[in-house]
Amino acid sequence: MAVSESASRGRRPQLPEEVAVHIREQIITGQVLDGEYLRLDQLAEDLGISVTPVREALITLTAEGFVELEPRQGFAVASPNRRDLMDIFELQALIAGRLARRCAEELTSEELEQLRTVQRDLSRAHELDERTRAAELLNRFHRELGDAAHARKLAWFFELTRRYAPREQALAAAGWTDACARDHSAVLTALAEGDGDSAESRMYEHLRALGELLISYLDERDAWAAEH
Repeated sequence: MAVSESASRGRRPQLPEEVAVHIREQIITGQVLDGEYLRLDQLAEDLGISVTPVREALITLTAEGFVELEPRQGFAVASPNRRDLMDIFELQALIAGRLARRCAEELTSEELEQLRTVQRDLSRAHELDERTRAAELLNRFHRELGDAAHARKLAWFFELTRRYAPREQALAAAGWTDACARDHSAVLTALAEGDGDSAESRMYEHLRALGELLISYLDERDAWAAEH
């Protein structure tokens, strides 16, 4: 199987959850093919860890539907298709939109200024092509938005959905940084005006657009499993 550049250059996940993130990303972005068998010993060697966390990660991914355990054969990749991925972004968009609405109702002036600061830093990181920092700031933007909404369960569900979408490296390749620089500003304007309807719709449209960007990127790479 192909190993991501980050892993081959010394990324050494130590926990099953981190290994699951690594494998899930490879499956979603087509770095491993539908039906391909994943060898525990090879994964462990590639990541510089023992077999145990790899096995635990694959068991988790089996429960999530990203791999299938076939008797006497091993763990086979069960790649998502276009509809699966768009469904994930649709769910993200619905939850993020509702969080933005709640935020518009609850946001303090200090919290608004903090979100603006994070967004300015995110735009700057994008201009400098600092993708790792931009990814960190994107995560921070959504965390602070969730905190300001005072809706812990919604914020938790949003973070949960992010486990099933590609990580920021694939999104960056698809052009998400431009979309974030543009769309977050519109969301912040709605938040500053206390307009819950606009904040919700802007955030919903933003997440949907990210999904469409990613699908277009993966279409170009022919990274899909067959539709079913």
